[in-house]
Amino acid sequence: MLKRKLLALLLVLTIVVLSACGNSTTTTETTTETSTETTETTETTEEVSGEVPHLIFGWGNELHTGMSQLSFVAPELFENQSTRLIPIGDSQMELVKDGKRLAIFDFIVTSSGADAVTLMSQDNLDAVFCSSTAVMSGYDSGADIKILGPVQSGGVSIVAAKNAPYNTFEELIEYAKSNPEPIMAGYHSPVSSPRIVLEYALKEADITVSGDAADYNADVLMSDLKGLSNLIPSLSSGQVELWAGPVPHPQNAEAQDIGKIIAKLDDLPGGKWKDFPCCTFNCRQDLIDEHPEVVQALAEVATYVHDYAQNYREETADLLSEFMGLDKAVLMENDTTYSTSVNENFIHGMNTYVLAMNDMGKFTGRLKDKTPEEVLDLVFDFKFFGEDY
Repeated sequence: MLKRKLLALLLVLTIVVLSACGNSTTTTETTTETSTETTETTETTEEVSGEVPHLIFGWGNELHTGMSQLSFVAPELFENQSTRLIPIGDSQMELVKDGKRLAIFDFIVTSSGADAVTLMSQDNLDAVFCSSTAVMSGYDSGADIKILGPVQSGGVSIVAAKNAPYNTFEELIEYAKSNPEPIMAGYHSPVSSPRIVLEYALKEADITVSGDAADYNADVLMSDLKGLSNLIPSLSSGQVELWAGPVPHPQNAEAQDIGKIIAKLDDLPGGKWKDFPCCTFNCRQDLIDEHPEVVQALAEVATYVHDYAQNYREETADLLSEFMGLDKAVLMENDTTYSTSVNENFIHGMNTYVLAMNDMGKFTGRLKDKTPEEVLDLVFDFKFFGEDY
């Protein structure tokens, strides 16, 4: 954000110098034209006093984080809301509250939570919907980012290759224990919630899991498939025979007759992963500090957009089919629950992630050996959703 402000200041100084070098007639004409343009803009959207920040907002093209695309493809759905994200180009939106522009956002599609956190740590992304575990891992590594609240829960499945000799999670465990060769499994992002769930569920079932491709003493070998787009190809090519992924990728694997869902979160032993939270609304700390009114407005937009997705599932599938590149029928298999409510289920889920990630050695920096309560204080900021835990 600081780099962008310095660039903006340099641009302003350059304009001032160039204007001073020109003749008085040119300066007057330019001023008149600028004044006219400003008046025309004010007729539709009044800017708040002071600098309007130009920021970068991101989400994925899948059913966990992609609901804000509704504001792009069908802005008329929310035209009666006092706070809105309004498209002003193919990849740009203005954030408006009560007719006043609060910010302008460039929009980008992120490929994974790890990708999003990397961009945030590089000051190339200010706000994003992505995996909560990726944000916790990023904070652990030194990124000044915060989780503000949930956007969904559920919507994760464990998928095996179509010809795999097991059809349930329990059968997978028995096969892994008896098979002389390791099962080759994958994940789309090193710190994704589906990866954490799969790996921890296997370990709780006394299955040895390793990320070392040469460790043939392990029951399951996990490898990085480097993005959601590689989940299905990894099955069809035989690179792996098992992964956990977010909706709609498991459903699409079945629709293409390449893979089969052997377990959803509700099917895993012990019931601890039932309707488990995954992705969250996240911001850089400097955005929270410098523009809390922008963050508050984004939280309001996130709430009603996800409420719409929860209550109008067929319409949502129809509207997002082109953006996600999948048939409406596949998107209608969506088993995600959408909500921005910071409730006991969400807090319990985040605490479980913290315990699991510490147990698995995923935290090596600022969060190493921290209790769930300590992580809650360090990484989470719920005030924008009206909660104070």
